Amino acid sequence: MLFWGFIVAMGITIISCEKKNNESDEYYVKYKVNSTTIYSGAKLDVTINTEDNQNITLIVNQGTQWETVIGPVQKGFNATLKAIATEETYNQLRLYSEIHVNKNDSPFALKEIDGSDTPRDSVQISYTIDY
Repeated sequence: MLFWGFIVAMGITIISCEKKNNESDEYYVKYKVNSTTIYSGAKLDVTINTEDNQNITLIVNQGTQWETVIGPVQKGFNATLKAIATEETYNQLRLYSEIHVNKNDSPFALKEIDGSDTPRDSVQISYTIDY
């Protein structure tokens, strides 16, 4: 009887391991842009790479925090984020950008950041999912 219990337990373990190994991991990407400026009403063109591997450009207000989540994507996906001021900033715009990734419903983890306090009119970062 103990022998059959062992056989059943091993069979269940093998089947569950095979199922986990055959399932592909799902990832979600969170893009974030934060900007500060002394001017109001100015805009940023924010370009991101989507889950369809297409670049889309969105118009975002300067002086605000913006974020979006895309997915699911697979391992090897190259997440890219670019933000550019649409007009003259007179050296008063500070841009901060981040890329976060989650795997299989885990919490988002920061994978790439550009948080310079140097005034600038654009920022670009990327991260390739490799875990």
